[in-house]
Amino acid sequence: MLKRTHLPTATRVILLIAAATCSLPSGAADPSELYQTKIKPLLRERCFSCHGALKDEAGLRVDTVAQMLDGGIITAGDATDSTLIERVSTADVSERMPPEHEGEPLTAEHLQWLKDWIQAGAKAPENEQPEADPESHWAFQPITRPPIPEVANTSWVRNPIDSFVAAGHEKHGLKPQPEASRTALIRRLYMDLIGLPPTAEEFERHSQDSDDEWYQAATEQLLNDPRHGERWGRHWMDVWRFSDWWGLNAQLRNSQRHMWHWRDWIVESLNEDKPYDEMVRLMLAADELQPNDIESLRASGYLARNFFLFNRNQWMEETVEHVGKGFLGLTFNCAKCHDHKYDPITQVEYYKLRAFFEPYQVRLDMVPGETDFSKDGIPRAFDAIQDAPTYRLIRGEEGNPDKSTVIAPGMPEFLTGMDSAAEVPPIQTVELPPEAWQPNRRNWVQENYLKAAETKQQQAIAKLEASPDSESAVLAASLAEAQYASLKLRIAYLQSQWDNASEETLKENRSNAIRSEQQVQLLEAKIALLNAQGQLAKASEDKKEALTKKQTEKEKAVKQAEAALTEEIKADAKVTPIPGARWTPTRFQHTGKDDPPIAFPATSSGRRTALANWITDSRNPLTARVAANHIWARHFGDPLVASMFDFGRNGSAPKNPQLLNWLASELIDSGWSMKHLHRLIVQSSTYRMQSTVAGAEANLAIDPDNQYWWRRSSIRLESQVLRDSILSLAGDLDATIGGPSIPAAQQEKSKRRSLYFFHSNNQRALFLTMFDEALVTDCYLREQSIVPQQALALSNSEFVLSAAEKIAQKLSQPEDKPADFINKAFQQVLGIDADSNEIEASEAALESWQALPEGSAEKARARLVWVLINHNDFVTLR
Repeated sequence: MLKRTHLPTATRVILLIAAATCSLPSGAADPSELYQTKIKPLLRERCFSCHGALKDEAGLRVDTVAQMLDGGIITAGDATDSTLIERVSTADVSERMPPEHEGEPLTAEHLQWLKDWIQAGAKAPENEQPEADPESHWAFQPITRPPIPEVANTSWVRNPIDSFVAAGHEKHGLKPQPEASRTALIRRLYMDLIGLPPTAEEFERHSQDSDDEWYQAATEQLLNDPRHGERWGRHWMDVWRFSDWWGLNAQLRNSQRHMWHWRDWIVESLNEDKPYDEMVRLMLAADELQPNDIESLRASGYLARNFFLFNRNQWMEETVEHVGKGFLGLTFNCAKCHDHKYDPITQVEYYKLRAFFEPYQVRLDMVPGETDFSKDGIPRAFDAIQDAPTYRLIRGEEGNPDKSTVIAPGMPEFLTGMDSAAEVPPIQTVELPPEAWQPNRRNWVQENYLKAAETKQQQAIAKLEASPDSESAVLAASLAEAQYASLKLRIAYLQSQWDNASEETLKENRSNAIRSEQQVQLLEAKIALLNAQGQLAKASEDKKEALTKKQTEKEKAVKQAEAALTEEIKADAKVTPIPGARWTPTRFQHTGKDDPPIAFPATSSGRRTALANWITDSRNPLTARVAANHIWARHFGDPLVASMFDFGRNGSAPKNPQLLNWLASELIDSGWSMKHLHRLIVQSSTYRMQSTVAGAEANLAIDPDNQYWWRRSSIRLESQVLRDSILSLAGDLDATIGGPSIPAAQQEKSKRRSLYFFHSNNQRALFLTMFDEALVTDCYLREQSIVPQQALALSNSEFVLSAAEKIAQKLSQPEDKPADFINKAFQQVLGIDADSNEIEASEAALESWQALPEGSAEKARARLVWVLINHNDFVTLR
């Protein structure tokens, strides 16, 4: 199996060290080479975090030989007199370096390297430089709009993106590839912006358009197409870790039910070109920023997705980790056990970030038209226990909190202390409107219950009219009528409370509501008695004793209910509430039962609003860079910063830092418009180049990996796009937008876009998974694998075979010659114009297939389409 994997940088460093360990013999002849290839990588991995630029514990640094000599921890030429050797080799765990909590001790081989090198004179490379100040790292500097480079190849430049790319071309002696054919550009635009191939009619229209501005017109058409939000929604759902609920059987343990509301909000927001910064703020704090807007509340599904039934600590850890990775491009999770080894983030600062989220819980808000929360509801965040303390966990151990200090919310000092950095806004308690913490005040909540009760009453009356002599039908109709009347009286009581009615009115309404509920209870008891009598009448002798006892109990219940109606109403009697929202129970205290219910507070802490405002402050050096990198990566298949979620010191340097800064500046200055960035990118000459390497031998010799974008890189299409394209080409795609996720049992027959498939850690569609579906835990850039099952799925599956027949029928016209059909098939399925050799070979194949014993022109054409679907260019965007 060939598989391209994206290893975290730390992992790559470890592997490089391991490789060096295997490849170089101990006691290398050149001590300087020994230091460069073995000693320094070892010190960087195990020692720099405490004795480097990040931190100089005990006043010692080991990032240069000069510092080690000056600090007196090594003596050149005498390993036995070197404190470094003594401290890393001692058997005393309390004295040994690295400390026990920092990992395993150095191996015997490591120690031998150090001894050999010191004994040979502790040679160092010339002009060895110490580690740079961590705060001078490129990603931590303010975003400033760089000047647009002046380049010689001005005729190639369509917008500033091209100027930055052309500067790289000219610096390295590269020549950009020519513009791709119109056919290739049409397919590229459609696949990139809406995730579906153009229809034959769209191909024809764009191909015949003589207007020089045809490309710009096509771009605007696709950016305004509602399918654009679906295409790019899936990209951002990867980054933001969208997941439907999962658990054990029907027990919800992770995420939330009805998460599709958040998915639909993402799609709608992208189609509206909602500013990126606003989307981030709403995902983090919609319940504080827009507490009465049910549409905006869908956004906090981002936080609802992190729910864990049993483990609050894991819930908080994942929230901190992925807020850091997804929005800031920083690996905060590295600091939950100890100070960060690469970035200036202390362990305490990790818990300061966690403190922003400590109070929040998850609930479902009722939606218009549905009273059953198991069927629908808006999963959203809310602050519950606002004084919940955050403690530093010693070594990150959940059972070992340092309770001596409660940690307040805050961000790392290095990101807030610089003159040009954004400071965390003051945290201010948010006074919530009554409907937010008393959701039954919402008009549609009362209407939902009244309509459901009225419908139930009408159904009961209809059954009574059909069976007027049925005692059970009489009682059922009476019960439905009583329930409807009781509901209205309970609502009246609630309304009098909300209206601050007089004491007398409140007392009267309370009495009416309680009496109405007692009447309902009496009718329910009578129905239960009637059912028990019926069971007893039909029972066999061996069951009559138990059922007689049951009937006696029901008779007693009826008498108690009748007595309650005549007794004085107790002072502590409660009116049954009409819930407009439901807290999602946790089981942190006991795995076998829910924790005590949490009420909805009238205030929210304001913590997440402060955090969201800081993250989206235009002075934040990370947010816009991270977003621009994601957008670029999905247009070109290759990010500007390879470590998508790690812009820190252990991540990758940007390939074109000036271009990244310009894109980030452009995103901010455009009002955080993502469509503005899409438009600039797809209209650039950089985007419009051919992907072929033909005729580019000189470029290949200079830049074989296309680091400087002298050609368009080919992109493997995502699993959703492959499936959706097959359905679309066959004319079977259901274009319905939004709605509940399609369960696994219905997916095989579904014609909806793959975006709408139920997607969780327990359930992922097999076809999509085979083609590198997004992981649920995290997916900042999809993997690209090549496995035999992929070829088998495209060649043998009934899904593809059936689609091939339909595609062939759609492309066939009575007047078509074989060459006409071949041209359309190549264009539609592969997005290329067939050349004479391809037409000739395809015509010969059609003739051979048609001549088979059961062959026909229709079957031959279907087979040609099937062949093209199995062509590499079908799964590739060139």
